[in-house]
Amino acid sequence: MIAVPTIVALVIALGALGGAVRLLLRRRDGRAGVLAAIMLGSGLFLYFTLYPPRLPMWGETLVVATAEASADVQAQPGERLVALPEAPAIAGAERVPDLATALRRHAQAQRIRIIGRGLATRDRDMAAAMPVTFTPLALPRGLVRLDLPADTPAGSIFTMAGEAKGLAGGTVELLDPAGRRVDRRAIRADGGFALGGTARTPGLALFTLRLRGRDAKVVSDTPVPLRTLEQRPLRVLLIGSPSPEVKYLRRWAEDSGIDLASRIEAGGGVNLGGDPVRIDVGALREVDVVIIDDHLLASLGGASRTAISGAVSGGLGVVIRMTAPATAAARENWRKLGLSVEDGSEAVPVALPPMALDDETLAALRGPGSPDAPPGINAVDDPAPELGRWMVETGPGFVPTVTDADGGVLSGWQQRQQGRVALWTIANSFALVLNGQADRYYQWWSDTVSAVSRPNSAFRPEVPALAQVGERMAVCGVAGSARVIAPNAKAVPLVIDPASGPKSCAAFWPSDAGVHSITQPGRDGVQEFAFYVFPKTALQALKARETGEATNVWAAAQNTPAARSAVEQRGPAWPYFLGWLLLSGLLWFGERRWLARSV
Repeated sequence: MIAVPTIVALVIALGALGGAVRLLLRRRDGRAGVLAAIMLGSGLFLYFTLYPPRLPMWGETLVVATAEASADVQAQPGERLVALPEAPAIAGAERVPDLATALRRHAQAQRIRIIGRGLATRDRDMAAAMPVTFTPLALPRGLVRLDLPADTPAGSIFTMAGEAKGLAGGTVELLDPAGRRVDRRAIRADGGFALGGTARTPGLALFTLRLRGRDAKVVSDTPVPLRTLEQRPLRVLLIGSPSPEVKYLRRWAEDSGIDLASRIEAGGGVNLGGDPVRIDVGALREVDVVIIDDHLLASLGGASRTAISGAVSGGLGVVIRMTAPATAAARENWRKLGLSVEDGSEAVPVALPPMALDDETLAALRGPGSPDAPPGINAVDDPAPELGRWMVETGPGFVPTVTDADGGVLSGWQQRQQGRVALWTIANSFALVLNGQADRYYQWWSDTVSAVSRPNSAFRPEVPALAQVGERMAVCGVAGSARVIAPNAKAVPLVIDPASGPKSCAAFWPSDAGVHSITQPGRDGVQEFAFYVFPKTALQALKARETGEATNVWAAAQNTPAARSAVEQRGPAWPYFLGWLLLSGLLWFGERRWLARSV
């Protein structure tokens, strides 16, 4: 259906055009042209008299002061200055508990300008539905990113990474709970760093990340929680042919406390492993990881390969160890298990990174040593062994686990339903042990096997990695009877949010720094999970970066086309009426005077 203003516009346009054409046909001179133009203008002003154009209604700008805003900021004409709780004392600013309250009090605001560090989490949960401008402050000097180490089985190597602002050329150190230095690395030119150590005693331990500037002075000490898992012995089935690699794999398993069963095929049905090993559904259900040579996988019967494939779908981890170039038939067997790679026919050298920055760090990584491998077996500057790897082409679903210094894949895995299949591409990794780098060899195999091992059913709720005092956090994967025990032994019941659905999440506001525990009844008694809450003063530079980036994202989400469109209303009609009246008078005068004289 055509709108009334459109119909009126068509009628006026047709009338004005008809009159103009009539004038031009009557007389074809300059006076008739002027009168025709006046007639068209009169019609336009008549339409705007009836339907004045819409004009934007610009309200005031709400200036929102946040943390670290300048104390001498002043509101300009057309602005309203409000200060959130974390903002400093600002003369003339109206204190508000949150942004939502400020918007309710000042409904006439049409724009928001944020000054300072940015909005806290509580203020980013709501939508402003109006244009927002925000310019982040420069980041302070210090730790601006921290990737905490993942939960690590006892005896395994853990790694962590981060980024420091303004400390390029300095160093980063990792201290254990006793204050001993575990690792030390140089901070890269872009501020990034990565370091690690060995997880030893099960439980939650607090390491310390220490940043030093170029002058070696301490810039900051940040607590780093590490959760070391106490698990039942990993059950591994090793299937291979007699070789140095298999020999040192068995030694690694023994030293790591792994429950190992071996099937060493010497040919003619002779098993040198000493264990009566079956490869069927029942036997594989009792195994966490199967390590198998590529050529033995190809020689298995169809029933055994089918059993392994089904076990992978149910959660079993498989590590395929390459001993020769990959053939098309071998890659097809891998693909049936859930691993899709290409090529693998060419061997290239492995680029080994340094074992540590210095001998002291290397000694800390190795631990006290043993009679078979004393701590001083070699130094950090000893030459590295020459290793080779089969160069495979991986797809988007392939996750690298161990890479060399140039990023080449040494091992990696691919998911298949509940299980994972990994590929070990190093042709002669046992040479590491022969050259005094057994710790590197053990780390590589530990990382690979841990990445694919069958998941356990331990109580492990989801909590934020960087929980901080006074900030709301979500605790997921808990039951309605769960409680949080604070460091002062105060118990806080967790109330499950029904809207969280199967994730079963509850909100928690920690009021104390330190180690907290989540407890809930389980099948075998009370289940417990420990997590760390950082002090309010910790991670200041990191939180400043997170706040600025999150506020930028929030501001961009508010700046939609609907928000940028100002509220509009019809403008006044009287200016257009006066214009129409003037043009109509000129038209009458012209027709009476100019055209009459010309006749």
